Amino acid sequence: MRWRASLGITILLLALVMVWSILSPAEAPLSETPVESQEPPGNWEEPIVQAVSKVGPATVRIETTREIIVDQFFFQQLQEQKGIGSGVIYRDDGYILTNHHVVADAEDIIVVLADGRLFNGTVVGGDALTDLAVVKVEAEGLPAASFADSNELRVGQLAIAIGNPLGQANTVTTGVVSAVNRDLLVDPRENRYLEGMIQTDAAINPGNSGGPLINQSGEVIGVTTAIIEQAEGIGFAIPATTAKTIGDQIISHGRPLRLGVLGGSLTPALAGSLREQAGLELAVDRGAFLTRVLPDTPAAQAGLAQGDVVTAVGGQEIAGMRELQDAVQRAGFGGRLDLTFYRGTEKNQTTVQL
Repeated sequence: MRWRASLGITILLLALVMVWSILSPAEAPLSETPVESQEPPGNWEEPIVQAVSKVGPATVRIETTREIIVDQFFFQQLQEQKGIGSGVIYRDDGYILTNHHVVADAEDIIVVLADGRLFNGTVVGGDALTDLAVVKVEAEGLPAASFADSNELRVGQLAIAIGNPLGQANTVTTGVVSAVNRDLLVDPRENRYLEGMIQTDAAINPGNSGGPLINQSGEVIGVTTAIIEQAEGIGFAIPATTAKTIGDQIISHGRPLRLGVLGGSLTPALAGSLREQAGLELAVDRGAFLTRVLPDTPAAQAGLAQGDVVTAVGGQEIAGMRELQDAVQRAGFGGRLDLTFYRGTEKNQTTVQL
């Protein structure tokens, strides 16, 4: 009986040792010191995370103050109006691209960097026809974004929008490039379009305006500019190549290179409609149809007028407005363009000094 009691005690002790070893945490070897992780768990090699990390520091918040006139019963009163938009650092010496409508008529501009630094901003110049503007802050060594060639965009590729829809930290939305070279009517009274735009289903909300639209590589493919309120999930961006061209011109000359006309491309179908419904006399079926000539511009000084149809530049026939605009850009500041145009059925020649 004694040996049975001894065996029972031994078994009980072994069981207690086993339970204690299971419940007790294992001691780390003396040569190893536990190190706390500095990052939350996750796959930080994801393409979207990497792309945003490249452009996020170059995305800024733009706070504006305007004075507006408000009717107060029987008199008018000046009031301050606050606005918030976004921007993207274009050059490391303080030049920032944003939307023209974000900073137009602003009395004060505050630029808030992603790292929290605040700068006073001044408008170098703007272009309402592309809704693009350049803002300058007095700073050096800023984290400038890299711009892609937007002419190589393909429908269906990834599009990532970064901005400040709530005026707080940068937010990110994703989608795809839904379409390219889209023309967006923004002012029916003046028949004014934003031309050649990128369309995306990445959410672009008020406050995102002027922020970057980027690709999977973290390159800017566009500057976000507008949403269609009547449509669900459709936004637009100024192509990066256009934004770079206009931005460089504003920085160098204080203004973009413009002929100074609004209009569209005349086609046989449109020409027939204008003859039948508007009663216009048109001698041609193709060309750049001018719906408005802006005052104090090279076009106005050359004698062009509403209703004219430009059919050739330097003796070379053109099919529409885009070819006319391309000819202007090729000529450059100070260049000359010899234009052939029709006013009704009368053929005319003029020279434009840009």
